[in-house]
Amino acid sequence: MKIEFSYILKEHGWAIGTLKSRDFSAEFNASYLHDTLNSIINALIELLTDRKRVVIPFYDEPGEHQIVIEKIDSTKITIELRWYEAYATDYMIDTEKYESLFKGETTLKSLVSNGFDSIKRILDEEGIDGYKEKWRHEFPVSDYKKLTELLSFD
Repeated sequence: MKIEFSYILKEHGWAIGTLKSRDFSAEFNASYLHDTLNSIINALIELLTDRKRVVIPFYDEPGEHQIVIEKIDSTKITIELRWYEAYATDYMIDTEKYESLFKGETTLKSLVSNGFDSIKRILDEEGIDGYKEKWRHEFPVSDYKKLTELLSFD
């Protein structure tokens, strides 16, 4: 199944994540309360190296969406979109109390490509200073470079 992922900065302190497949489409907010872009970059790095499961939080105000990604094997992954009524990641609420909005399989290569395209577009459009002004967090330059290096060996 083809699953498309994107992440786009909007107005100051807000971004939009999207997941789309043939039978499903969702947009979800991301607040500056969590540095989601850095979480995306690190999740991709971890999946390309040694991690089997990663979680990317998208804080809304209130509530939290999470994208939970698990490797099936070296090329295939499952992606699940979860909704929590409160912040699950930093505040350690009952992490088993969520609504599963979507679950599907795709390739690791597709996810990494979609994620990297979103990250690169943000850097190209906003620049390092513009990102900080809009997002109130530093652009994760060293992690971005590490991800770029991992992808150059593909």
